[in-house]
Amino acid sequence: MRREGKGILVVFLLLLLIVLSLLIRMENRRRSQTFDLPDSAKPSPFSEALQELIAHAGGIYLALVLLVSFLQIELPQRWKVVFFEMEPLAFLSIAIAIVQPFVLQLYRTVKGR
Repeated sequence: MRREGKGILVVFLLLLLIVLSLLIRMENRRRSQTFDLPDSAKPSPFSEALQELIAHAGGIYLALVLLVSFLQIELPQRWKVVFFEMEPLAFLSIAIAIVQPFVLQLYRTVKGR
């Protein structure tokens, strides 16, 4: 039971990080977007932030696949992450994409923007 409690806590923290990452991405999008869309298309800030998160994770994944292939690094087929089994590069790319807006926010805070 104790191990399951830790697993649930990790899943909750992961979901919380994803939500916070999406919120920061939405704020960044609001800050930088000033274009008009046709009346028929009205994406929400959440859908745009989610699309951006997935796009960044996909780009990071492709870069990691090329790097691992080029360097001929041997990786395990699957990683067990809490209740999920995932490909290591997919997990790393999603984790980096989730953390990216936090790092950007920290950079802006330190830089004073």
